[in-house]
Amino acid sequence: MKLRIPPTVLALLVTLPALSPALRAQPSVANEEPVKLSEFSVSGSPADRYRATDAVSGVRVRAALIDTASSISVLTREMMDDLAPTRIFDATRFVAGVQEGRGVQFQDRMIIRGFETQNGARTVDNFLQSADADNVEDTVVDRIEVSKGPNAILSPSGAPGGSVNVILKSPQYRRKHNVTALVGLFDAQKVTLDLTGPFAPGSRAAYRVVGSLQDTRRYWSDGARMRGKSLSPMFTYRFSDKTQFTAKLVAAEHWIFREPLLILDPSTTASTSDPKLAPGIGAKSLNGIQPWSSVRTHSADLFTQLTTSLNEKISLRFAANGRYFFSDADQEFLSTPSLTNRYNPATGELTQDYTWALVGGAPVSTFSPFFNPTAIPVRGDIQASRTKTANFQADAAGTYKFGSVSSQTVTGLAFNRQTGRSHTQNGVLPAIDLTKPETRAYPVYPTTLASNNATSYANWQLYLNERLGFLQDRVFISGSVTRLATRTTARNVLAGSAPAILDDKKIMKSASILGKVRENISLYYSHSTNSSPVIANNLPLWRDGVQHEYGFKTEWFKQRLSINGAYFKIEQTNVTVPNPDRQTNPTAPETLVSDFGNHGYELEVMGSLTSHLSALATFSKLHMRDSLGRHVRGVADENAAFLLNYRFTGGDAKGLALNFGLTHSGRRAGDAPINYTSLGVVGKTSFFLKPAYGTTAGASYRWNDKYLFRLHVDNVFDDHGYIAVAGGRVSGTGITTAAGLNVKFSTTYEF
Repeated sequence: MKLRIPPTVLALLVTLPALSPALRAQPSVANEEPVKLSEFSVSGSPADRYRATDAVSGVRVRAALIDTASSISVLTREMMDDLAPTRIFDATRFVAGVQEGRGVQFQDRMIIRGFETQNGARTVDNFLQSADADNVEDTVVDRIEVSKGPNAILSPSGAPGGSVNVILKSPQYRRKHNVTALVGLFDAQKVTLDLTGPFAPGSRAAYRVVGSLQDTRRYWSDGARMRGKSLSPMFTYRFSDKTQFTAKLVAAEHWIFREPLLILDPSTTASTSDPKLAPGIGAKSLNGIQPWSSVRTHSADLFTQLTTSLNEKISLRFAANGRYFFSDADQEFLSTPSLTNRYNPATGELTQDYTWALVGGAPVSTFSPFFNPTAIPVRGDIQASRTKTANFQADAAGTYKFGSVSSQTVTGLAFNRQTGRSHTQNGVLPAIDLTKPETRAYPVYPTTLASNNATSYANWQLYLNERLGFLQDRVFISGSVTRLATRTTARNVLAGSAPAILDDKKIMKSASILGKVRENISLYYSHSTNSSPVIANNLPLWRDGVQHEYGFKTEWFKQRLSINGAYFKIEQTNVTVPNPDRQTNPTAPETLVSDFGNHGYELEVMGSLTSHLSALATFSKLHMRDSLGRHVRGVADENAAFLLNYRFTGGDAKGLALNFGLTHSGRRAGDAPINYTSLGVVGKTSFFLKPAYGTTAGASYRWNDKYLFRLHVDNVFDDHGYIAVAGGRVSGTGITTAAGLNVKFSTTYEF
């Protein structure tokens, strides 16, 4: 393995210890006014480095987790720093019920309680972001809240399995400046700058500037690159101890290598314990895919928020978000034959190298190799898309006491407007010869478009949530109602057809009861729904999700440790997922639509076991099936994880911390089969991924209060090459091989 360090990063690592004292401005004097924490802000001081005690992902207001009748897991910045994440999933994989989605390059895909979170389940500072191709830049993330189950207030259009709410960093009134340089075998080579503090001692205004620059290889080869840069200026002004305004601009650009050529061995079937790649295709090679095959993204997000308290009882929040996103992808895709006619009509089993036809009503097979290793057909695809989004939210929270009954009322409205335009061009490329994988070529693109689509939506959301507390807040009863009105359109401009329009409204409801057996032990039941408007294959549809959940929550050691468990049952209609056949056959339907059902349970331990040892341990067991009783691709019935962090606080090892983590994912379906064959037989899953284990280890050492050194090792035992993730049998469907050992080292200098 070769470690390539860009000269700029190497120079920074060498010169950090010698930075001039003149750069170290005097810290500001702590002369802050007492500020009452807004109902719409979370506590900035976790009870333990791995545990927070509150969250805002329930109904947009701060709530103690033990008093919340739903499953919400919070990942702190300290935990993220231990893991050196390349993407959000590198941290959320330790959350109960969270699994890896298809592909590792972009879209922050993951699976929560069996449902993939693309199609708009990612929220950032409480604003829903559509399934754009970019990942959230980890350098601007302060914490991650995973809200599980349908949430009609936070994410009415999200997946019923749950939502990932990314809480961005904010300006601080205590001065803190640092620069970090990261080097590693792959997915590293990054410089980050984070500056925050008041404009002057005692100032009501504070700033924050976060920036990053990265140029690194992917594990496939030196020819697969990932480049990115981001800049995030932020500003906060305190008008008084009750009123505060914050503005954040997050601008980023990324260049992400798409993926290498991967095709499963034709002999791989549902009974194969460890699926392999076809002969001549390497797990760590581009396999003839051109280095220019990439997804390029450009995004700019502006977040503004004003919070104020009218009195001790009523708090208000006004927030707005504007987002511009542009993706200019130039990719190389396989043009191998469709798999649809390769299912045995009598058994529903896929035969990769045989096609089938009915002759006199009887199925007859014909040997037809899926691909020729010296002439694999490929094409060029330019996919350009542009979206403009405007969001507005207004919320009010009132807290009252009526005798022995407490009341918290939260109400609000939101307006979301998005317009989008996308088009594709198909280019001609010479076939790939695996005996000459280094041959270089660029597509010949016609001037005509292969597709040209326009989409838009305008959503109005109005909600009311009421929580009543009885018996000195030992019993909480909550209920909410949300009205979502939408006008969602999709139009095939190229065909000149009339737009598909969903102009409708939905009422979504939730109800829960929570009882505190003791101050630190809660039992609860909740019922929640959400509905998402969608245009699938030019048809307007509602995806309706509903969940029943029973659970318990406990807190120990002065809230530093929590032990939680939940049983859930979820159903969703009209689940839409990309059709794997579409990647090789552009004429195939773009989307697969079906109904899914799931039930299971989760256990989660999070926080400090001793004053030196923090831990996170989770286990989940699901039973996720589609309407025909088949496994859903990418979803394992069992998942488990744990993460430990031990800190030395005295002696010669003072300042040293060690961490170790392990994740386990059970057997998963690797593809989405056809529903029925020509003889009416249900199509069967053609292969399953073997159970997989992941390991991570690390160490950090703080020296002289100015320097922090971190060592991070992922996949400690270098278990690599096997099929780790898949949504189909060929490239373009999310198939990915395990990366193997990665070593990263970073130096942070505070000034």
